[in-house]
Amino acid sequence: MFGAVSTFGSVLQSSCNEDRAGQVLIATDGHIYKLVGVLGRGGLSTVYRAIRFSDGEVLALKIADRERAQEAGELLKKEAELLKRMEHSHIVKLLGQGMTREGDPFIVLNLLRGETLEQLLRTEEALPLKRAANICLQVASALEHAHSQGVIHKDIKPANIMITEEDGEDKVILYDFGIATTVELTGVANEQNSSGSLLYAAPEQLNEMPCSYGTDVYQLALVLFETLTGRLPFEHTVSGALKYRRSGPLLVDDIELGERALDRHIRQILESALERNPADRTATMRSFADALYKAVIEFGAKALGPRVRFA
Repeated sequence: MFGAVSTFGSVLQSSCNEDRAGQVLIATDGHIYKLVGVLGRGGLSTVYRAIRFSDGEVLALKIADRERAQEAGELLKKEAELLKRMEHSHIVKLLGQGMTREGDPFIVLNLLRGETLEQLLRTEEALPLKRAANICLQVASALEHAHSQGVIHKDIKPANIMITEEDGEDKVILYDFGIATTVELTGVANEQNSSGSLLYAAPEQLNEMPCSYGTDVYQLALVLFETLTGRLPFEHTVSGALKYRRSGPLLVDDIELGERALDRHIRQILESALERNPADRTATMRSFADALYKAVIEFGAKALGPRVRFA
């Protein structure tokens, strides 16, 4: 394992409110937890390191913030319900839930040890094709499972992708389903809510249109581009993100991996997945992953490993 512990790594802040440290909470299943310190803070919740009394295991406990109690509580309860649907080796695990004595909902999650992809890219800038593909294909596997359970994540970005280590290799965990939603049988979201990070939002999110599984495809394609190049395909500002999604045809012209045919294959994969109109976009996460896997294998990366294979 990596030396650092980073849970909800995009929001790690030393200024987090620690007034709950030392508090003892009882989950609905009877397990008792003691909060021992803040791990991070998001827009509507705070994540604590917690010890489970029954076995001493250290876990992550996410509590809805009181300042926006109704909205935060509803989102956290929904996140718990969605996590109950999913059980996958690349998705954070729900281990319990309950209510604080002040009436704030909380959920208990496995503590993720490692670094986020966002943190990794700060030091590495860009990753070799084999490693980038390994990471993104593991995320794709997690998302294919989520989609099979009717769940759209809606907030795929490097900060929500944890890189842990297992047997000397990257093992990826997708987390923070805080704004995730469900779909009807048509595969279209039955509600419109938060769009997540504007830098990674799909065009339909910015236009306040219903999301679909293709929303996650779009966001993961942006992550793949950034992982390969060290940057996003537009100016790293909100105005740059908006302009990119609303004007002109999409061109992915700066993928240079040392082999023209491979560059062309990766560009085609990205351009298809980044179509502005969801109806023209790569249809499924499986299609995106299969195309990426075949392109990488065809050009010599024979050892991607079993984790990137789909059931």
